[in-house]
Amino acid sequence: MTNKIIAKKRLSTAVAMICAAGLASTLAEAAALEEVVVTAQKREQNLQEVPVSITSYNAMELENKGIRSVIDLEKSSPNTQMRASRATNSTLTAYIRGVGQQDPLWGFEPGVGVYVDDVYYARPQAAVMDVFDVERIEVLRGPQGTLYGKNTVGGAIKYITRKMTGESTVKTTLAFGTDGQQEATITGQLPVIEDKLYIGAAVSKMERDGYGKVKTGYDLATGTFSGSEENYNKDVSVARISVEYTPTDKLFFRLSADKTDDESNQVCGTQSNQTTLTHPATGELFLASGDPYDGACGTTHKQNVENQGFSFTAQYDVNDQVSLKYVYADREGETQQFIDFESTPLDAFDVPASYSDEQQSHEFQVNFTTERLALVGGLYYFEGNSAGAFDVVLNGGSPMDGTHTDLGIGGDVDTESMSAYLNASYDLTDTVTLTTGVRTTRDEKNSNIQRFLYSSTNSFPYSTNQGSGFTYGDPADDTLLAVITDINDQQADEDWSQVSPSIKVDWQMSEDIMLYVSYAEGFKSGGFDMRGSADVNPRVAEGYDPETVETWEAGIKSQLLDDSLRLNFTVFDMDYTDMQLTVQSIQPAPIFFSSDVVNAGTAEIKGAELEIIAQFTDAFSTTLSIGHMDAQLVEVISGGVDVSNSWEMLNSPDWTGQFGVNYEINLGNAGSLMLNSAISYRDASRNFNNVTCSCDQDESYTLWDATVNWYSADENWTASFYVKNIDDTSYKTGGYNLGSGELAFYGAPRTVTASLSYEF
Repeated sequence: MTNKIIAKKRLSTAVAMICAAGLASTLAEAAALEEVVVTAQKREQNLQEVPVSITSYNAMELENKGIRSVIDLEKSSPNTQMRASRATNSTLTAYIRGVGQQDPLWGFEPGVGVYVDDVYYARPQAAVMDVFDVERIEVLRGPQGTLYGKNTVGGAIKYITRKMTGESTVKTTLAFGTDGQQEATITGQLPVIEDKLYIGAAVSKMERDGYGKVKTGYDLATGTFSGSEENYNKDVSVARISVEYTPTDKLFFRLSADKTDDESNQVCGTQSNQTTLTHPATGELFLASGDPYDGACGTTHKQNVENQGFSFTAQYDVNDQVSLKYVYADREGETQQFIDFESTPLDAFDVPASYSDEQQSHEFQVNFTTERLALVGGLYYFEGNSAGAFDVVLNGGSPMDGTHTDLGIGGDVDTESMSAYLNASYDLTDTVTLTTGVRTTRDEKNSNIQRFLYSSTNSFPYSTNQGSGFTYGDPADDTLLAVITDINDQQADEDWSQVSPSIKVDWQMSEDIMLYVSYAEGFKSGGFDMRGSADVNPRVAEGYDPETVETWEAGIKSQLLDDSLRLNFTVFDMDYTDMQLTVQSIQPAPIFFSSDVVNAGTAEIKGAELEIIAQFTDAFSTTLSIGHMDAQLVEVISGGVDVSNSWEMLNSPDWTGQFGVNYEINLGNAGSLMLNSAISYRDASRNFNNVTCSCDQDESYTLWDATVNWYSADENWTASFYVKNIDDTSYKTGGYNLGSGELAFYGAPRTVTASLSYEF
C-alpha cells in the first residue's frame, strides 16, 4: 500500500509540475509544436483534426524517448498494455482499454490488430518488434472495425517503416550495454535510376545475455545441479529489403520483404508461490528462487521463432481527387518452444509445443476527395492457415525415468475472410464534419482438433525427446491409450457475418479547438477451441461466436498558446458482449483439467485519457499522459450460473500514466544534446479472470527512464545513452496458475545501453 501511495504522489507531483510550468510559459516566448501527420483513417491528416484517440510517435521521438521495442509504447500510451507473452521472448500480448487476447494459441484471434505498412499480422508470434528503420508508429485506441476490420476490437498498432528519399545513404549503428548486450544495425538506400527506381535494405543483429540463470544438469540421486543456462537472454536477427519504383508522377510501386529469426533461450518462469514438489532423493521441497529472473525448469532451453513475408503495393493517382491502391501480402511463421509449468527439473508438467502459420491477403482501396467530401472505400480478402501441436507431459511413474503420460493436443484452422468497407467524411458546414462508415465481413473457418492420451517412453528432461510425435518425440516411443477428441474439418466448419458501423461528428469550435463525439463497433472473430475436450463438451465442433464491443467516445483536441500547448482529452463508454472466456474444469488423473471456450461474459468499461505536450521554449518541453479505466464484468455464465461476483477483468489497471521532460542543449559547432527523462506509472492488474494468483502484479509500480542523445552539427553522427528502470524496480508481466504451481515472469531490471551511429 505504501508503494502505491508513493507512486500516486509521484504522478500527482508530475501533474503539479506541468501546471506550474504552464504558468511559467507566460514569462517566456513559446515555441510552436510541429504538425503531426497520421494515417489512422487511411489518408494523411493532421493528428489534431482526426476524431480518433491516437498516440503517434515519429522516428525522432522514438529515438529521444529510448523506445527500442514496441512493448516500450505501453508506458506513454494511455490505457495500453503491450507485453512479451508469458514464457516467450517475441510473442505479443496486447491490450487496449481492457480488450485483447491473453492466450496466443493458434485457434484464438488477437483483440488488438498489428499492421506493418498496411499489412495485417494475423498471429502474435514475432510481433514484439524492435524499433529501427521506422518512420512512425501509431497506437489507435478503441474499436477500429470500419477501416481495419475484425480483430481490432480493442484498437490497432500501426508500424510504418521509413520510405526512401531517393538519396544514396548508409547508416550504421553499434550498441553495447549491460548483461553483455551487443547490437549491430545497418540500413541504407541506393538510387538505381535517378528519381524513379530505388533499392533499400536494413539488417540488424541483437544479442544479450540473460537477466538470470536457469539451473540445469539435475542429478536425481543427489538432488544437485551441475550447470546453468541464460534466462531472459536475447538472440534476434532481422532483415528487410525493399524496392520502390515511380515510373511517372501518378504511379508508384513498392515491393518489400522481411525476415525475423529469434533464437533466444526459452524463458523459464520463477515460482511466485512455493511448489509442493520435492526432490526425489532428499524429500525436500524445490525452493523458490530468491531472484525473480532465476529458475530451474527441466525442459530444454532450445526454442526458435521465425517469421517472414513479402508485400507488394501499387498506387495510381488518377487525378487530384481520385487515388487507387492495391496491397498484396504473403507471410508465414514457424515456432518451436517448451514451457515448464512448475519450474522444477521434474517433468511433472512440461509442454513441448510447435506452431506454424501462413497467410495471404489482398486489399483494393479507393480514395476520393473533393472540397467538402473525403471518401475511403475498399475490398479486403484474407486466407490463412494456423496450425500447432503440444504435449502435456505428465510424470506417471518414477520421476525422470523416461516414462510418462502424454496428453497430445493438435490441429489446425483454415480461415477465409472477405470484407467491404466505406468511410466518408463530409463538411456539413465550415466547422462541422460528419464521418460515417460501415464494414461488412464474412468469416469462414474449418478446423481439425485432436486430443489423444498416450503413454510415452524415452522422454527425458533437458532434451528434445520430450513428448510424443505431435512435437519433438519419436512416435515409435508412444502407446495410444485413448482418443478424447478427433474432429475433422468437415465437422468443425462454421461461418459468421458481421456489420461494423461507425459515426463521428466533430466541431472545429475555433482554429485551435476541435470537439468530437463518436460511436463505433468492432468484433473479434469466432473460432474453435484447440484444447476442446469432446468428452466434457460434446459441442466442441460447433465452435464459439464472435465477441463485440460498442463504444461511445467524446473528446477535445486542442492546440493552444500559439501552438505551444497540445491538450487532448477523451472519455469513453464501452459495452463488451459475448466475451470469449476460457472456463476450466477439474478432471480425474492423469488428465487433471480441461478447458472450454464459450461466449459467457458481458463487461462494461468506462474511462478517460489525457495527453499533453507543452513546448515552453525551443529547448524545453514536457509531456504528460494519463489513462483511467473502470472495467467491470457484469455477467459471466458458467454452468448456467452467473459467477461474475468472483470474476474480474484481466490486464486492466485502473490508472496508467507517464510524465516526461525533454531538454535540448545547443553546443554550437559541437552539435546538440537532447536530454529526456520520464516516470511511468501503472496500477495493479490480474492475469486471470476467475482466480487471483501470486503471479498477479498486485501492487502499483513506477518505472524511471532517462536518455541522452548527441547529434553532430553535420547530422552524420549520433551517440546515445539509455538507462531503463533506474530504480531497478521488480514487476511482473505475466504468469501461470495451474495445479502444478504458480509461476511469474518479470519485466527487465535496470539496463544501460550506449550506441553510436554514423550516416553517410
